[in-house]
Amino acid sequence: MDPTTIILLNVITYMGGIFTGLGICFKYKKHLLIKTTSQDQLNELFTSIHHEVGTSTTVGPPISAPVAYASAPSPDEFKEVVIRTK
Repeated sequence: MDPTTIILLNVITYMGGIFTGLGICFKYKKHLLIKTTSQDQLNELFTSIHHEVGTSTTVGPPISAPVAYASAPSPDEFKEVVIRTK
């Protein structure tokens, strides 16, 4: 393929992705952005989200097996390596 063709395809693909993303944002802007007209509405929204997150999480020990953490070797396991050059 000619380098000009490759560059043209890359630019077209890039611009297509950008414009698709912008189109989706503009189409679903009302669902993506939260608009409140007062501090009371914002507080109600925050408390409802906080309540939903609080009830969906579990408190307690993890369900999976415990993880064994790495530790440093004891001083007895160290060996000295000496390299001498003449």
